[in-house]
Amino acid sequence: MFKKISTYTPTVGESWIMFACVVVCGSLLAAPTTLPFVKDIPAISQFLAYLLTLTPAFVYAYLKGKRGQYSPKRKINESHFGKMNPIVMFIMLPVIMAAFLFFIDPAAALFTTPEWFKDAVISESFFWTSMTTCVCAPLIEELLCRGIMLRGMVEKGVSPAKAIFWSALIFGVIHMNPWQAIPAFLMGLLFGWLYYKTGNLWITIILHFLNNATSIVTYYFYPELAEAGSFKEMIGNDQIYFPIYAISVAVVALSYFLISKYVGRRDEQETVISA
Repeated sequence: MFKKISTYTPTVGESWIMFACVVVCGSLLAAPTTLPFVKDIPAISQFLAYLLTLTPAFVYAYLKGKRGQYSPKRKINESHFGKMNPIVMFIMLPVIMAAFLFFIDPAAALFTTPEWFKDAVISESFFWTSMTTCVCAPLIEELLCRGIMLRGMVEKGVSPAKAIFWSALIFGVIHMNPWQAIPAFLMGLLFGWLYYKTGNLWITIILHFLNNATSIVTYYFYPELAEAGSFKEMIGNDQIYFPIYAISVAVVALSYFLISKYVGRRDEQETVISA
């Protein structure tokens, strides 16, 4: 099954078809759990609804996956870290994620998530919410948006920049709410670029996990901080916020420079296979 999915190379249009599969199923299964007047929904039902919502997209990819010969125009799903030690790369991930979250804070603050939505999608069960948000979401969403869509589009012949953009856009709108769409799109650009540069899906899975885990821990254990709509509001002091923001911009820029310089250049290291 996974071999067939890994050989599926969707076009941009086919990637949107997979998104449509999620939307149709999500409208039937997940939407009722987000309504403010729905009460006493078992936490496990949200967990199962999440899994069922994304299942049709993988079924579609499986059915479209090729049997036998697999001849992509450009193969990107083989890990390569160039001159950078993989251990160093993985150590950098928490720093990159923290800096990037601060970097996109002004954009993320444009749409503050309402409390009723937080209460609807985050159940009282820390375990089941963590299973859904911190385990399933990073694994399943990265496999779908980067491991299938982005990889497939690039291997189909779509330019890397366009493939990263479209996969990030789908990643943003697949959350199906305006409060998460903008930050998810921006993070999708980061995740897509890193996956394209390294060919390693675990990079984006870990980053995705770090982002979601930070949100869940804050919501459950630091509710007073979770009520803030942005880091600026959370800190509440411009003299502290702006220096931190400046540092985050510098860290993002430095990370981009180091990864661009030392993680294998695609035109030198990728395997280009004639169609």
